[in-house]
Amino acid sequence: MVSADVRLMGEEFMSVISIKRSLGVALGGCLLAGLAAGGPAWAQSPAGQYRGLATIEIPFANGPIRADHVPEIRLKLKGAAPRRFGMDTGSTGIVVSAEHFEPGPGDTNDGPGQLTYNSSGRVLHGTHYTTNVEILDNDDRPAVTARVQVLRVERITCLRNARDCEPNPRPRGVAFMGVGFDRGRAQGTEGSTAPRNPFVNLVSLASGAPVSSIRPGYVVTRTGIHLGMNEALTRNFAFVKLSPRGTTSASGLPQWNAAPLTVSVDGVTGTGTSLPDTGINYMFLSPPPGTSLTRGQRVPSGTKIEIWLPGQGGPGAFYQVAVGDWSNPLQPARVVVVRDPGVFVNTGRMFFEAFDYLYDAVGGYVGYGWNGRVSGAYGRVTPGAR
Repeated sequence: MVSADVRLMGEEFMSVISIKRSLGVALGGCLLAGLAAGGPAWAQSPAGQYRGLATIEIPFANGPIRADHVPEIRLKLKGAAPRRFGMDTGSTGIVVSAEHFEPGPGDTNDGPGQLTYNSSGRVLHGTHYTTNVEILDNDDRPAVTARVQVLRVERITCLRNARDCEPNPRPRGVAFMGVGFDRGRAQGTEGSTAPRNPFVNLVSLASGAPVSSIRPGYVVTRTGIHLGMNEALTRNFAFVKLSPRGTTSASGLPQWNAAPLTVSVDGVTGTGTSLPDTGINYMFLSPPPGTSLTRGQRVPSGTKIEIWLPGQGGPGAFYQVAVGDWSNPLQPARVVVVRDPGVFVNTGRMFFEAFDYLYDAVGGYVGYGWNGRVSGAYGRVTPGAR
């Protein structure tokens, strides 16, 4: 699988745009329809499990997700002023250069480490520290505090055949936050159980409410993040159960395998895994056997790609692109065929033009919501669970 590119940020950013959205509350009848048709009995939606729980909305500091920028969240690390960090669902863990984090009392030095972003070919080397990280709202006020392991970056090297990388012995401006899951193998961190995802390792809420009122997980929308899940926010979602890895993080959270998908390329269909990725504006594709695509090359214009999350029929999400059709808001900047084994799709962030995306770190679910901004000719969500 291919993880998201790292953004080394030092430029000025645009003003905050906070867009509140209301979500529909009508629950789809796909379960009853499936039973009536003699199809499989889909599971009851997990949305009811979130009844009575709270969520905290954090708008993106640089406005809605767009093709030309990674969405940003303000964080404050010890010994430094608040800083905008690129928020990436395609990786896991905070990477930060020295000027944005100075370890202090209560932090632990966990030794040397590194993290690979193999979409760009960058390898970040440094020292791991476990520290408190404040997640701020758009008024620069703390909303929540997480305790996670971060990588204080000391140098950058490049993989062989890196796509976008220059070695840097003393990097500055590194401020990137990965909130994805099952990214260890792609990042070279397989086997680590250190808590690294700040969105699911909260230790306190600025409101004073108990941290137990927020279920570990989040919902990504086009305009921001909801930390935690509640029933109203998720009742129109399609939920997909993840398979367990059989391990837990040091903070006690179960670890989950990547989400399943079915993909068709010009009518050739296969099953594999998916990665909705806010970190890049293009799509990576490892296609099913039997297509005419060439590994290591771009997908030619006119190629039709259809994606089901997780599969055809029943609750789930669906969308399609014809490569080069710029009338489709879901169209990625480009589609690249990778050499990796297996079938998978890294959607890139244009996915979020149409879909909200949920990760429940306790229950082991991903979820997909239709935000209504895109024509139904290009995609849809059938609510329910499977």
